[in-house]
Amino acid sequence: MTRAYLFILLGCCGLSLWLCGGCSYTVTYGHFVPNSQFAYPNSNIKPLGPVRAEIKKKVFEGSPSLSIEEIKKCYNDALSQASGANLLINYREDTTLTHTTVPYVGTFTEVKYVLEGEAAQQTIGQKHLK
Repeated sequence: MTRAYLFILLGCCGLSLWLCGGCSYTVTYGHFVPNSQFAYPNSNIKPLGPVRAEIKKKVFEGSPSLSIEEIKKCYNDALSQASGANLLINYREDTTLTHTTVPYVGTFTEVKYVLEGEAAQQTIGQKHLK
């Protein structure tokens, strides 16, 4: 009889661990922006090096969203990594949404926005136009 109880106990423990494990899925989408910002025709563009910035937001039982202010802050954080940078060129924006469900607890959702590209300095009015 003790083996039967032990088998049932181990089966219940295994089932409990399986049920508490929950499930998770991740979706990533993004795009490459080759001509990122307006550059004046009479300007010099000097690349300053690669930069990367990201923001994350996590919520319980809901869908997180990023405001324009948060995205602008991320952009400015990327620019601040290169001295003298005032625009990004050839950058990529990626957004990752991770949805995790924990049984008997609830659902957690996280959004991560990543911005990476080339910081550049635009100097206006110093190029001779033909």
